[in-house]
Amino acid sequence: MQDNGIQVFNIPAGPGSQEEGDMVLDYMKMPSEMNTYDIPMLPEAKDVERCPEAVKAMDQLQQMLDNYKPGSVTQSVALDAMPEADLDLLNQVLGEGEVSIVITGDQEIKIQETVMAGVWRLRCLNAEGEVTSECLEVADIPASVRAYAFEGSYALNLQDEEMPADLLNAPSVLAEIADVCQSFNGVAPEQPHVINLSLLPFSPDDHAYLAKRTGTGGVTILSRGYGNCRITSTQVNGLWRVQYFNSTDQLILDTLEITDIPAVACAATEDLEDSSERLVEIREVLI
Repeated sequence: MQDNGIQVFNIPAGPGSQEEGDMVLDYMKMPSEMNTYDIPMLPEAKDVERCPEAVKAMDQLQQMLDNYKPGSVTQSVALDAMPEADLDLLNQVLGEGEVSIVITGDQEIKIQETVMAGVWRLRCLNAEGEVTSECLEVADIPASVRAYAFEGSYALNLQDEEMPADLLNAPSVLAEIADVCQSFNGVAPEQPHVINLSLLPFSPDDHAYLAKRTGTGGVTILSRGYGNCRITSTQVNGLWRVQYFNSTDQLILDTLEITDIPAVACAATEDLEDSSERLVEIREVLI
């Protein structure tokens, strides 16, 4: 009887069986940390008793959080005349949250979200960098962001413009921006118009030309959570540059959004409700 079996060859496998040469297996670094909500270190009851203005401000914040709905008129609590001890106590209670905003222009405004989403600390600075006024504001996004984001913006006009011949996709992206922005009137659309640059062949010349034609606006927003999100207004009405970075500061998503304010920067209804509940708990402990 003839043996028609298939021969089996013993091929070495496992550690040391492959010739690696100069090849190195290199994995992208995994995110190492994530910003989360931590309950602030609350002051002692005796310190609270000595700071009635801070207690009054927290009462006002509670009323505003309970009544505010996203899209309604923002409300604020002035801090200019508050005694230093009261202000320090209030700072201790509110802490710093994930979103920071800088507004440049005739007057610089620095904005920091507190640990309670939807409660913002605003500082107006003069030309010497001195604080001229400050307040707390309850809003999905501070009113000054909407007011100054596209101040001095212009309509993108590409007619009769000769573009560099070596561009890849910048011309088509600019044409899409010009078309969509024509209908933008500063009112939030049901869905923002998003252009994902990460999915397009985009050369350094494309990026440079796009930045030159759209310009840089007066509002920069940094949202720190699982990685960072940098949001910058442009000089084209309604157009934002939204870039996502991982925890090792590598750009992982590069987009353009045509909307009033990108949703990632705003406190949602659920966030505001949660902040109201947190403040109730804090006040119950302190007062």
